[in-house]
Amino acid sequence: MAKKVGLPDFVKSRHDSHFVEEISSRTRTSIIRKIPVEKIVPNLMQPRKDFGNIDELARSIGEKGILEPILVRAKDGKFEIIAGERRFRAAKIAGLREMPCIEFEIPDNEALELSIIENIQRKDLNVYEQAYSLKSLSDIYGYTHEEIAKKLGKSRVTITELLRITDLPPDIIQKCQLLKIESKTFLLELAKVEDKSEMFEILEKYMKKPFSRDEIKERRKTAKLPTQKTKPGEFKFKFTSPDKRVKLNFNIKADDSSDDKKDILIAVLNGLIEEIRKGNIEDL
Repeated sequence: MAKKVGLPDFVKSRHDSHFVEEISSRTRTSIIRKIPVEKIVPNLMQPRKDFGNIDELARSIGEKGILEPILVRAKDGKFEIIAGERRFRAAKIAGLREMPCIEFEIPDNEALELSIIENIQRKDLNVYEQAYSLKSLSDIYGYTHEEIAKKLGKSRVTITELLRITDLPPDIIQKCQLLKIESKTFLLELAKVEDKSEMFEILEKYMKKPFSRDEIKERRKTAKLPTQKTKPGEFKFKFTSPDKRVKLNFNIKADDSSDDKKDILIAVLNGLIEEIRKGNIEDL
């Protein structure tokens, strides 16, 4: 069996010491070797999509070589990148024929998980890349929000909010990216808008003059209640939790249509809580 080793002493990197320890704790084998560039392949599940300008990195690698090995795993007769694709791309531009690599044995789901961790540690992923990479862990491998949070060292609320962004229609996401909108809070507020045409309307307005999520919030408040379908003295309230596990719809009749809708809802909810406490609500 191959001897388990870590990074060599001469390697000075920003985070790889504890990142390699993280991988080593999950696998029995880690090997440092030089691998021909043609045998190395990118990971199709790589969360990072925008690698930026790598010309300067390529020049540095051409002059000094690779100072920080990339992390790979054997797959289908090749070596798939776990972390370090930017260095790999730059090395190809620089004309390197082989690269120093640390090889590990890990399954698909852990390869994606560790790739996300590596990129987040470097702060290399934008909000969209973070959101869709977490969605992969959730959709493909069945991770719960709580499990993802523990594995990535994030709060469950942060994970739920990032996944909520993926609920935006693809063409809305594309428009947001074109407008270089990177604010998570802005995107979350936009995701609460129910009508897609209204989303586009908001983004068209943003294109003319950028604004914060507060303007979307205010717009939703003024347009929300009462709806055109309600009768005088009748109000509709809707609530969906960020993780979509809780959905509530209220159709409430009030004696006076001029009553404050917020006060009406608070009164209804307080009454509902009281009935639950008394045990008058069934199926709980």
